[in-house]
Amino acid sequence: MNRSHLRVLIGLVTWPKKVVFCAFLTSVMTAILGILVPWVTKNTIDSFTSHFDVTKVFLLVGLFLVNVILSGISHYMLAYLGEYTIYRLREKMWAHVLRLPIDYFDNNGTGQTVSRLTDDVSTLNNFVSQKVPEFISQALLVVGSIIFLFVLDWKLTLALFLMVPILTVIIAPIGRRLYKVAGETQNEMATFVGRLSSVLAEMRLVKSYSGEKKEYSRVMESGEALFRLNLTAAKLQSIFSPLISGTIMLMVLVLLGYGGLRMADGTLTAGTFVAIIFYIIQAIVPISSVASFFTEYKATSGATKRLYEIYTLSEEDLDEVDECTKVMDGQLHFHHVSFSYNKKSEVLRDISFTAHPNQITAIVGPSGAGKTTLFHLIERMYTTHSGMISCDQFQIDQIPLTNWRKMIGYVMQDSAIINETIRENILYGVDDADEESMIYYARLANAHDFISSLPEGYDTVVGERGIKLSGGQKQRIAIARAFIMNPKVLLLDEATANLDSESERLVQTAMYNLMENRTTLVIAHRLSTIRNADQIIFLDEGKVTGIGKHNELMNKHRKYAEFVEGQNLKMASVGCG
Repeated sequence: MNRSHLRVLIGLVTWPKKVVFCAFLTSVMTAILGILVPWVTKNTIDSFTSHFDVTKVFLLVGLFLVNVILSGISHYMLAYLGEYTIYRLREKMWAHVLRLPIDYFDNNGTGQTVSRLTDDVSTLNNFVSQKVPEFISQALLVVGSIIFLFVLDWKLTLALFLMVPILTVIIAPIGRRLYKVAGETQNEMATFVGRLSSVLAEMRLVKSYSGEKKEYSRVMESGEALFRLNLTAAKLQSIFSPLISGTIMLMVLVLLGYGGLRMADGTLTAGTFVAIIFYIIQAIVPISSVASFFTEYKATSGATKRLYEIYTLSEEDLDEVDECTKVMDGQLHFHHVSFSYNKKSEVLRDISFTAHPNQITAIVGPSGAGKTTLFHLIERMYTTHSGMISCDQFQIDQIPLTNWRKMIGYVMQDSAIINETIRENILYGVDDADEESMIYYARLANAHDFISSLPEGYDTVVGERGIKLSGGQKQRIAIARAFIMNPKVLLLDEATANLDSESERLVQTAMYNLMENRTTLVIAHRLSTIRNADQIIFLDEGKVTGIGKHNELMNKHRKYAEFVEGQNLKMASVGCG
């Protein structure tokens, strides 16, 4: 593991200093008492040869009880610090992920990110909250016991611990292999979770097209790879663990044989021999735990590296400035804007136009012309590669991002709905709206009547992606959400596509209510919308090839006329998308 990765991640957490001090103090005291118990035992046993001293017996029992109590307190406080660290780290990572730009989510699957925030953090959690506290307390005990062993019989101690470097040379290659397998396992787990997430999110598609067998094979391909990697880790552990256990057994046998001979010739007292046995146990038994700490340290490295990679990604600046946009009218200017997703082929090229307040600007063009991308640039989901977008006299990238996005209401073709109540969906992103305002805007969106007819009303939970609502109902909730934000700039992206005629009529009426007194840009697929627009921008292959009203473009722009006739654009009595 790159230690700097772990230091950076742990450094994100502000530790409670009093708890750290108490945890350290109790750990040291526990180690000291653990070291004193065998020494007092030695003196107590040796005193039996001359006279029985009950005071020493009580002292021994008292030390033992205090050691047990302090050991429990120490373990809890160290575990608390570990859990606290992981809790705060998860909090920091989640806040960071929420502030990542949209292109991160374009290039990384949902399952991959979920795996990082769950599996990788859990791996780190196990290491920090369990292995580290265990290592600290046992390492102190091991060091103290070895020191006292040298005091009691340095020759025996030296002979026993000559085995340790030999064992280290044997297990080091196994540790390196475990490190590699752990990294591969974490990567494969992320793939597995990603595939599961994508299938579960689109289960209706799977059912509709009988894709069960295909998805079973695809997910289990990753599951089989996980199985093989875990088997490899198990094989390595099956070599590692017996080596440790065998070494401990050998050291105990050497101790018993050597100690028995020394007692037989009278050069070693019974008390000293018992103390040596105690110290050997205290020094050797934790060695396996200390060794497993370094194994876990290797295994945690992959998770730490991936979390570090996410954390070092640049965030969006979401700090808000009061009153920043209240004086703005919302007039949008595109000045020679170009953009590409992969920095190779441009999706938009040299776009220039102005969208005026209190007017409807219709964006028209064939599929793939860049209409939705243009909206994403207005939202500042992406940054223009050249040119500039301004609002009134300000460049939009100089306006605080949160302030700017609060100026925009965006109603999409398939409006985003979270699996919460209708109330929470309408009020999403708004902190200061009351019940009266919510109902008022729901009425304007033609949503109040159908919401009131539901058994739970505004407290109805809508299901995953709003599955319990119809398409028209979801759109009207999205319009109510846009209403309550009171945006100065309104973006409507094919908002009435694929709705039945009644839902379409209700949504269209709601949208006309919403468009009043705002700068409105609409991706238009209805002839009535195009005809009613104050301005039409015709996009073709990423370029603006025509600007004007419908009749003007029909007479002067051949491609526009061909598009209108070829697309057989629908008429509607009232239309806005």
